[in-house]
Amino acid sequence: MRWYADAPVRRSRQVLADLFLLGWVVAWVLVGRAVFGLVTTLAAPADPLREAGGSLSARLTEAAAEVTRIPAVGDSLGERLTGAAAVGTDLVAAGDRLEESVRTVAWVVTLLTTGTPVLLVLAVWALFRVAWMRRAAALGRELDDPESQELLALRALVRQSPRRLQELYPDPVGAWRSGDPEARRALADLELAEVGLRSRPARR
Repeated sequence: MRWYADAPVRRSRQVLADLFLLGWVVAWVLVGRAVFGLVTTLAAPADPLREAGGSLSARLTEAAAEVTRIPAVGDSLGERLTGAAAVGTDLVAAGDRLEESVRTVAWVVTLLTTGTPVLLVLAVWALFRVAWMRRAAALGRELDDPESQELLALRALVRQSPRRLQELYPDPVGAWRSGDPEARRALADLELAEVGLRSRPARR
């Protein structure tokens, strides 16, 4: 299966299209990274929230341990302080949930921002490239085969304009009937030129 044409001009265009596609993908990947980083800055409050919650929980737990030493009311106060320490744990969990939510949103926004333009251009590129590859394959895989060249020359007589044929030979039908390999190869090249391919000289 051919990926590129034989004709230098068409091949250069195909290579440039591939390089453009590659550059387009890289550019949008960089944009996606920037967008991801920008959105994740919304999770900045998560760290202070976790730190505050952890610190509050640790201090209340320490205080609960200390007040239990107080006679009569120590156990009751210790239980209350231990219960209050759970608020700090909730703050830590809230910070985790905030960061997770922001990261999820960042991934969704990044994929939409990056994926949409990349997939659109990739679809257009694939449409034209696959169409060209199928057309090139339909014109024959073995372009150095004399029988294939003969069929392509006959197809050129049917499909090409009379002006183009007569620019090549004053009597293109007579040239094809003559059985001259060079004449048939020249006629076949008219058909192949539409997709940027060229026939090969017949093997001896």
